[in-house]
Amino acid sequence: MNEIFTETPTKAVPELALVGGGERPKRVILLIEGEIVGDNKGDEASEEHGRELMLHSLTSLGTARIVPDEIILLHDGVRLILPESECYPCWKSILDREIVVKACNETLFYLGKIPEDPRIICEDMADLLEDLLTADNVVCL
Repeated sequence: MNEIFTETPTKAVPELALVGGGERPKRVILLIEGEIVGDNKGDEASEEHGRELMLHSLTSLGTARIVPDEIILLHDGVRLILPESECYPCWKSILDREIVVKACNETLFYLGKIPEDPRIICEDMADLLEDLLTADNVVCL
């Protein structure tokens, strides 16, 4: 009964076979595609609430117990790292925690901007897509 595709007995090693409930995946990426959390569907109050949620989310990453390994910013999410964004001050504490932050090169080129903090990595969309596809877990805001 304990033969799995072989003719010899298979010995299960529980320490290697199970992952403890408190452990997290090896590599977690937080993906941010917009300036707000959620889809406002043209509702001004909802849009304002979405902006507040984004600000609160990024602020909390500066002190959170559990943080992602990387943050990838695509499309309108790239605007969050620009000085005119109300979320701009949050990035210093995030970067000080050595969380890798990557922004889409194509979007930065489209906007005619470059990140002021040299710790923010600018990468082509193809490379960012590869990062997303090879991550253990991707969380979208």
